[in-house]
Amino acid sequence: MSSVKPWDLLNPNKPKTTEEIQKWRLEICESCEFIIKATKQCKKCACVMPFKVKLGKAKCPVGKWDSYE
Repeated sequence: MSSVKPWDLLNPNKPKTTEEIQKWRLEICESCEFIIKATKQCKKCACVMPFKVKLGKAKCPVGKWDSYE
């Protein structure tokens, strides 16, 4: 699991990803067997993926994408 927290989105000093990276990550998540489609929540890390994909230091818990800094 990554060391990021949901409130990192509010911290301007925490690295964020580009819109292109966000879209790429979310496409991977949306096609993943561990996604809850109704809520876009990951069954492995319990994160809401449209938010997690924005965090530069976030990682996929099953290794489908890594941190981006």
